[in-house]
Amino acid sequence: MIISIGQIMSFLLILARILGVFIQAPLFNSRSIAVFFKVGTAIWIASALWFVTPITTNLPTGLAGFLLRLISEVAIGYLIGFICNILFIGLQAAGELMDMQMGLSVATALDPVFGAVISVVGRLIFMAALFIFLIINGHHLILATLQQSFTMIPAGQMVNFASPQLAGEMIELGRMLWYTAVRIAAPIILIIFLSDFSFGIVSRVAPQVNVFMLGFQVKPSLGLLGILFTLPILVKQISKLMEIMGEKLLAALMFIK
Repeated sequence: MIISIGQIMSFLLILARILGVFIQAPLFNSRSIAVFFKVGTAIWIASALWFVTPITTNLPTGLAGFLLRLISEVAIGYLIGFICNILFIGLQAAGELMDMQMGLSVATALDPVFGAVISVVGRLIFMAALFIFLIINGHHLILATLQQSFTMIPAGQMVNFASPQLAGEMIELGRMLWYTAVRIAAPIILIIFLSDFSFGIVSRVAPQVNVFMLGFQVKPSLGLLGILFTLPILVKQISKLMEIMGEKLLAALMFIK
């Protein structure tokens, strides 16, 4: 079989978008997975989509124009992965809020996945969410959206990233991120608030009790117990957020088309 220059260009454009998704998409962007394995997976997916993916008819002939199209494809994939990752950023932010209320904000550790220092509960919530994400086949949703993106925006087609609608959608995603974080952390924040209120009453009734030191022992246990009881709610929240994530992905692709 003879492969033409146009087919090689098409393959590279498809591969560029897939690599863009792998840079940001949850699970695929994990640093615990070897880069060689991720690149090999991206090449395998690109090979599967090579001859069935729509390609724009006006591919550039010059090197500069082709590099510009490659950068555009990587940006499209990065956008898809970033919108998918918003869900996990919001859940990690919820864990940070819980840590702050539980008094565990000083108990931080280096997370090799993010390459940054995060709190213990933030890591716990993230790993639980990732586990739930895999159970409900969230990674299949990412791959299905990637394949659908080639139908909406053929490989090699120039897009408009300066769209005002896209900017508005990004602002809406930022609002949704903090709304998700506060909503997930609200039960734990309420439990800790009630415990602080109770300690305040104890300190007024029995001033000799050191409620400050007592709080350091009680609040982490109450917070972890609250997280245990709210796990079923977390499953429902992630399932609902995945539906919203799919809608946001399609909307963003329509705005840059």
